[in-house]
Amino acid sequence: MMKNNEKQKAKIMGINRHRMGTDGKGISTLITFYGCPLNCKYCLNPQCKMKSTNCTYIEPNNLVNLLMVDDIYFQSTGGGIVFGGGEPLLNAEYIKEVCDLVPPKRKIRIETSLNVKWDKIELLLPYIDQWIIDIKDSNTEIYKNYTGVDNLKVYDNVLRLSHKIGKEKLLIRIPKIPNYNTEKNIQESVKLYSNLGNIDIFNYKILNRNY
Repeated sequence: MMKNNEKQKAKIMGINRHRMGTDGKGISTLITFYGCPLNCKYCLNPQCKMKSTNCTYIEPNNLVNLLMVDDIYFQSTGGGIVFGGGEPLLNAEYIKEVCDLVPPKRKIRIETSLNVKWDKIELLLPYIDQWIIDIKDSNTEIYKNYTGVDNLKVYDNVLRLSHKIGKEKLLIRIPKIPNYNTEKNIQESVKLYSNLGNIDIFNYKILNRNY
């Protein structure tokens, strides 16, 4: 059990400033974390799974000080702070501490697969302005073939989240995954999720790796 004066720690993979229109509206700063429950075939950040003794640990108050250097950009463009990964919700307790220190009315977004236990999501409900959710595919077999794990929690989490905070705060991203899903599969996912949030269909950019 954590003591009151004990700070949360998280393995931070990187801090990417001055991102324009890539994580929602405006200029944003993306904080990425190590760790992910998925093993996606075309992972864009495979380093998030690497075990390293050189991880960066930043206390929540120090991270907020770094982020607020760009506060003028956040406020003038409608941008803000974005948590990604890896799977940022594995560090929900740390993110909550950061959010508690961020000045009021600043935009906070999170990029997630939502394939985590509900208590991680629930912890951040009061803080997140937009949930950017990559569901991969609603088909259980396709999802498992692509990620190596099942998606049994994903739909229930999206459904629960949508009912708790409203569909306007959810951007549900459905990728076209080469060699895994088809246009028919994508439309089935759209049909399942369209009443729960805004839908974004996109193409995965496959990097030149030995897949």
